[in-house]
Amino acid sequence: MKEQDLIKLLTEAKEAYYNTDTPILTDAEFDRMEEELRALNPESSYFSVVGTESGTGGKITHTEPMLSMGKAKNPAEVFKWMDKLALPEDTKWTMQPKIDGLSAACYYSGGKLQYVATRGDGTVGQDVTSIADYIKDIPKTIKETHDLEIRGELYLPKNTEYDTGGRPLRNNCVGLVNRKENRGDLKYVRFVCYQTARWNPSESEGGIIAWLKEAGFHTVEYFSIASREEVEKFYNSYLDEYRDRWLYETDGLILTVDDNTSHEEIDSRWVVDHHHHYAIAIKPPAAAKKTRLTGVEWQVSRQGALVPVALFEPIQLGGATLSRASLHNNAFVEAMALQLGDELLIERANDVIPYVKENLSSKSREGELFFSDLAPADCPVCHSPVANEGVHLKCTNPDCPERKIQTILYWVKESGMEQVAEATVRALFERKIIDNVRDLYHVTRENLMGLEGFGDKKINNFLEQVQKVSSMTAPELVSKLGIPLVQQKALKKLGIKTMDEFMDFEDESYVIGQNIIAWKKVDDNRRFLENLLKVVNIKEVDQSGAKGQVCMTGKGPMGRKELQKIIEERGYEFSSSVTKSTAILLCEDPEGTSSKLQKARKNGTVLMSYEDFLAQD
Repeated sequence: MKEQDLIKLLTEAKEAYYNTDTPILTDAEFDRMEEELRALNPESSYFSVVGTESGTGGKITHTEPMLSMGKAKNPAEVFKWMDKLALPEDTKWTMQPKIDGLSAACYYSGGKLQYVATRGDGTVGQDVTSIADYIKDIPKTIKETHDLEIRGELYLPKNTEYDTGGRPLRNNCVGLVNRKENRGDLKYVRFVCYQTARWNPSESEGGIIAWLKEAGFHTVEYFSIASREEVEKFYNSYLDEYRDRWLYETDGLILTVDDNTSHEEIDSRWVVDHHHHYAIAIKPPAAAKKTRLTGVEWQVSRQGALVPVALFEPIQLGGATLSRASLHNNAFVEAMALQLGDELLIERANDVIPYVKENLSSKSREGELFFSDLAPADCPVCHSPVANEGVHLKCTNPDCPERKIQTILYWVKESGMEQVAEATVRALFERKIIDNVRDLYHVTRENLMGLEGFGDKKINNFLEQVQKVSSMTAPELVSKLGIPLVQQKALKKLGIKTMDEFMDFEDESYVIGQNIIAWKKVDDNRRFLENLLKVVNIKEVDQSGAKGQVCMTGKGPMGRKELQKIIEERGYEFSSSVTKSTAILLCEDPEGTSSKLQKARKNGTVLMSYEDFLAQD
């Protein structure tokens, strides 16, 4: 697969994993594709991106980025990492579960909860503060008055009373957090803590977890590790006992240097962009079970691709009842040589996302001529002919009802219409009140009055949500079109501030530019954009940040929010991380040696003390 195609698929998979309840790749497939991309181009800009930009709702900038984890597949790879760190023999380590939930941070100031945010892309997360009204593990007040973040995972426990429909617990958790209506079921979601940021109550990682538990938070179970032998012993205990015993879903273990006063020095030896270097995730083989294929369901995407889903005899795997798994595309179905009744090996990649690992029956048919009769000749929704397009079968009807619905749902999600649920869109489509994105903006109160399920509150919410996204800048609109890697920061670097600049853009120097050009060549994409521009008012871009980006590190003379406000009032753009675009890095000591300061020096960034910056006119 070409580099650009890999980046596109991996980026879409990240978006689905972090912001939806329907992942499009298994963990194993995702990891394999990342390795393939790394082999093609180890310096790809893709590897500097953590997670994905957050979904709907307000945005929260993380003062200290929530980075990802370096990975090891087994103890032998962990020992290589230990050799690389070259720490003393008596170094203490902390081992804890790698919980597969939705990463989140709860920020407290003066003992009061200020916000709850998801990890998002590691720098900017989604504001989900409202979930604190429903989740018992997120207190509104705490005794500690320091400004601090409590970091952890939102998850559904294995013994939950919530009806998961047999789907993976993480998928259900993401769906509940992002739910726009009937939010009472959030009471089933737990928040488990393992880390603090902005202020540390202990110089030990284990001590931080112990402090969190004493403070009344729900915490992970952790273990002190003193040798390589203990690492291997605990790894085996995890496979044999702990991953089944723990009530939270896990996709491995995390090993961290226990002494957190050494973390900055360790990080300073290498570039820190995707993950810190003082901790590593150990991701073991997944569990698997055999079952029988009973059918294949074909779902239609907004671009007309028919996405196959395997239906099989229910199995119990990793605490969940499974009866479905994505088959990704028609080429995958053919490559697996699938036929009804075949014996399949179903795996939950790292105990989370189910996928068809192997068709065991195909081995007995080796050498035989294979012809799959599982692929439909017609679209399952509109019954138009389908055509082969790359790895996909595609509905040839641009007016297919499901394609239209998926296109509307996509814009509703991307534009941030928080109170507009899928059921609402489908109801309006079925009643012929809307037929495309443009129609959303023409719906009136009179259209909705008297419709079943549409009371005054729901009508008001719908109209308010549409009005909220009726005006935006060109970069805001373009960043919502779903072009891989294209977000507002990228558009700013490319100098795209207007729709004319976007339409005229032809620079193929970078992958992001290539993605823009490729997107514009697709007729369906251009029609989608034309529809939007008929109803969305395009505002001019505010140029107040033209002075450049300012980042902060270390302790300042006042709170981060106050400093950020001063930075922006002086015409600068605040940035939470040091990049090549950072003009000034504010710090306690410009002569310091931290990893952030060293990176800034390499980039040619001006280092300035807080005192000198605040003394400027």
